[in-house]
Amino acid sequence: MSNPKLLTLDETHDDTPVSLRVLVSPGSGRLRFLPPRRFEAGVELVEPGQPLFRLVRGKDEIIVRAPVGGRVSAVLGLEGEPVAAGHAVLAIEPSPDGR
Repeated sequence: MSNPKLLTLDETHDDTPVSLRVLVSPGSGRLRFLPPRRFEAGVELVEPGQPLFRLVRGKDEIIVRAPVGGRVSAVLGLEGEPVAAGHAVLAIEPSPDGR
């Protein structure tokens, strides 16, 4: 039996492995997404350290930043949605150079 090949939303046509960095909620609260900074060809691109969303809990909030540069390949949470710690929120397909 052969192993299935994982593909992103855009089918890959070479043997380059595709990896995703999934950002998870660091605690419980409500999601508040920050506006995108850069779009190219209809794709949101992020830079390392760029603020992506806020986790709001009462008067406290935590800013979650991009760990790597790349393209946002999936938004897994909804604006204003309550989330628990560890809830997957966003997936980034890192750029080859990480910027």
